Amino acid sequence: MNNDDKGRKQPFEVHIIDDDDSLLYPSELDNLTPDPVPQKKKFEVHIDEDSIEDFDADDQRPRYNGEVYFSNRKPVKPRQPAQQQRPVQSVKKTVKKAFDSAFAVFCAAVLICTTVLSLIALSCINDVLAITRSDEDVVVTIPNDATTNEIIDILADEGLVKQKLFCKMFYKLVDTFKNINKKKPVAAPVYLSGVYYVQKNMGLEGYLTEFKEIQKTDETVTLIFPEGWTIYQMFDRLDKFGVCSKDKLIASLKGTTFEYDFVSKIPQNSSRTFALEGYFYPETYEFYENSDPNSVIRKFLSESDKRWTDEYQAQADKLGYTRDEIMIIASIIQREAANTEQMGQISSVIHNRLNHAVSWPTLGCDSTENYIKTYIAPNDPASVNYEMPYNTYYSQGLPPGPICNPGDDAIKAALFPDDTDYYFFRHDKYGKIYMAKTQLEHDENGNKVLRANSN
Repeated sequence: MNNDDKGRKQPFEVHIIDDDDSLLYPSELDNLTPDPVPQKKKFEVHIDEDSIEDFDADDQRPRYNGEVYFSNRKPVKPRQPAQQQRPVQSVKKTVKKAFDSAFAVFCAAVLICTTVLSLIALSCINDVLAITRSDEDVVVTIPNDATTNEIIDILADEGLVKQKLFCKMFYKLVDTFKNINKKKPVAAPVYLSGVYYVQKNMGLEGYLTEFKEIQKTDETVTLIFPEGWTIYQMFDRLDKFGVCSKDKLIASLKGTTFEYDFVSKIPQNSSRTFALEGYFYPETYEFYENSDPNSVIRKFLSESDKRWTDEYQAQADKLGYTRDEIMIIASIIQREAANTEQMGQISSVIHNRLNHAVSWPTLGCDSTENYIKTYIAPNDPASVNYEMPYNTYYSQGLPPGPICNPGDDAIKAALFPDDTDYYFFRHDKYGKIYMAKTQLEHDENGNKVLRANSN
């Protein structure tokens, strides 16, 4: 009994009195004689009345201090702190929630990637086939010696293809298949430089075909271009007979740098109507219908380049003129002369005035002024800018450029003028020419022309 038990009052005391306290040993059991019926034990209960008042039922409750009462009692597992216990169900829910979130993100990523790849694939197909593209015209300028990859880059810049890397790979693949089982590889395509009008729905192959130097039809047209025609007159005829539209020809002419040596030497002058006016050699040509404008223009320029011989260049150098200046003189001769016989005389007048510019600073030719009024003004709203430069009654020396496309006779006359002292000439309505050395003679010839025209 501990100290706390000693100090606590006991409300009950039980005393058991046994009259027979003797002990028996096992060896005595055989000699044991039945005892008489034992007497009832006396049972006495003594209650301390004073302790009842101090009785506390709670203090008398059994207290368990970890004693073991039964040998087969299961060992008690120590409880873990509440914060360390994690219900299995809660863990499962957390894992499932995390898995569901990850799966949703994965599905969304797959959907987005699939959508993006599908759109890219459709765009690639559309670049090649142009299934959903409109027929809107787009102006494309192809430079000299352009490669296929460079042209695809240009098409991408103009918005005609969206996936230029795919287009390059596609063309390379097609080119590889073309060379399979061929002893000699197919030569790289040649593209014509120039300004092109292409439609958005042509597709990659259509664009490249349009720029290639190939025949597009079997139908041909043979056209004659007289000497002395202007570029506008020639373009009108080409348009009329289905070779190429006038608008496309003009756009190509203004926007294309043609790869000829003589073209690079033509002066850049804003007062000039066309840089290549005078270089469309008049001749009979055969064209394919619906030709590319650049190939049409090249046909004229190639013929002009071929006609200009080394002899011509040597004579131009001897006279102290450039090829372009000779072409300007030849164009004036072509428009002023009524026939080939007059060309040498008219050429002498022009050369004499140019060689004596102090006395005769202007050429005074009607043809240069009429060129602007008759051929440029109806086609070009900006013709007013050319009126003064091409008016040789006011502007000194040669006009900015040729006024027509002269033939070989006029070019020869410009290079080999007659040796005369003439500074003036006139024509009557019948084409007869009246030459004069002085202003007085020229005025008298004016009266002769009036009389001739009155008949």
